[in-house]
Amino acid sequence: MLPPAVLRTTLKYGVAAALAGALAMNRQDVHFAWYTLVAVVMCMDETDTRVLAASRTRVLGTVTGGVVAGLVHTILSGWIGLTVSLLLVVPLLRLLGWQSSRGLGMLVCSMLFLIEDYSQLDWVYVLNRILDTLIGIGAVLVVSYLFWPVNRLAEIRGLDAQLRATTRERLMAIRQWLKTSSAEPVAAPVAITGSRLAQQLSRLVTDELRSSPLGPGQRQRWRQRGVLWERINHHSLQLQRLVRMLPQGALALADTPWLEGLPEMLAPGPQPEVSPLAKRQSLVRLATDQGLAPLLLLAVDDELQRLVRSLHSLALASRHDDQPWPGANGSGGL
Repeated sequence: MLPPAVLRTTLKYGVAAALAGALAMNRQDVHFAWYTLVAVVMCMDETDTRVLAASRTRVLGTVTGGVVAGLVHTILSGWIGLTVSLLLVVPLLRLLGWQSSRGLGMLVCSMLFLIEDYSQLDWVYVLNRILDTLIGIGAVLVVSYLFWPVNRLAEIRGLDAQLRATTRERLMAIRQWLKTSSAEPVAAPVAITGSRLAQQLSRLVTDELRSSPLGPGQRQRWRQRGVLWERINHHSLQLQRLVRMLPQGALALADTPWLEGLPEMLAPGPQPEVSPLAKRQSLVRLATDQGLAPLLLLAVDDELQRLVRSLHSLALASRHDDQPWPGANGSGGL
């Protein structure tokens, strides 16, 4: 059974290719359905922002390459005409700020000059080849926007919820490792999950801001949240690695209120503030009583402080949301 995302992408490609092929075959002036289908393959993507970017690149490159090839062909032909066309289309695209279409513009020039009979290369032929591409792009846009529109904000909120669940699971594993006896082995959560979710969140946020750069302020704050989630994932992963360097059940007999409520750091709530000097002294005493390395326990506390500050910043960045966010007022520590 294919995942829903893969199935949706497959159907989008299939429907767009079928629609583009049907339109191309029903028009007398479309001679090569291959151009149309290539436009579908090159422009279709999972999100409408990348569809628009790819479509714009293909349209600009096709039109520029076709116009330059048509103009040059009225003066020169053969490989000399192709060379001159390539020498013109590259600086022209750069001058217009369309550098992303440079490769496609050069390809269109080459394809137009490779026809068997150069007398066929007139403006009608050039416009028909541009029409081939436009039909494929039109099919892609219709399928992307009418049949399977992508709600990126909903996907972003879903990824945010998954990141919170992943972080909470990681913090629970840390607590279990330190408080559970060695007779009950504790497995570590998969480390790559949080990184993958954070990367997906950053990519979707970038797509959303590209499609609506002047949107509401709440949309603008998602970029900051994406960066904070990358930090939270990094610090929680580092905290887990440091804790794993301690023996399992190392603090099972110690009085550690912060450890009992470690997963609850993801919920708002005030935490008692302790001076840094008093905290270091208490950690050294705790390490001495439990037979642990004081520097390692201090490193664990330092990484925990970094995690808490990142959670607090995330809460401030999302304070206008309806749902509660992690660590709105919290500052935790060992």
